[in-house]
Amino acid sequence: MTVNLLSDLASKGYWPALAMEYFLEKKYARAIELCMIRLKEYPEILSGRIVYARSLYHTGQYEAAEEQFYKILQYDPDNLVALKYLGDLKFKAGEETTAFAYYSKIIEIEPNTNALSSPVNFDKSKAVELTRVLVLKKKTEETDITDIKELPLRELPFKTETLGDLLLKQGHPRLALQIFQELAEKNGNPQLLEKIEKTQQSIKK
Repeated sequence: MTVNLLSDLASKGYWPALAMEYFLEKKYARAIELCMIRLKEYPEILSGRIVYARSLYHTGQYEAAEEQFYKILQYDPDNLVALKYLGDLKFKAGEETTAFAYYSKIIEIEPNTNALSSPVNFDKSKAVELTRVLVLKKKTEETDITDIKELPLRELPFKTETLGDLLLKQGHPRLALQIFQELAEKNGNPQLLEKIEKTQQSIKK
């Protein structure tokens, strides 16, 4: 939506557009107040709820924002904005594997999306020090099956083949193996069986 169209809609009384104007001007408190009032009357308007959730997030009200993003997914399970923010919220909370699941879901829905890109430029040689985006802490060689069971795999919102592939690339073969095995039990895909065999071999090395 262009700025002119947004302003035009706001001037005509379309409240989600007015709320978005407040958001873009970083008047988060006004956006929150407007959305709270109008969502009581029109809870199904997702554009307004998205502005509300984003405004809550940017004012540090993370629990309230998370609740709103979950509500958005109830109406629209493939909403990229909600998935991205939920991934970021989980990442902030240190739940990196769960965050990774949200990010992988975005890639599955829209492989060419820019939703995960960062506007920040930095020295790639210092990337590990400057950013943790989409990086999972690699387990040491001493990691055993007990450690793996302690990871929040059961709490993942999405268990997909893409997530398994991403975990494997990040150096988490045991987590990837669990996902591949669970998916194979459901559909018996020959490709999954091949991935299971290769992953098992990589763990034994």
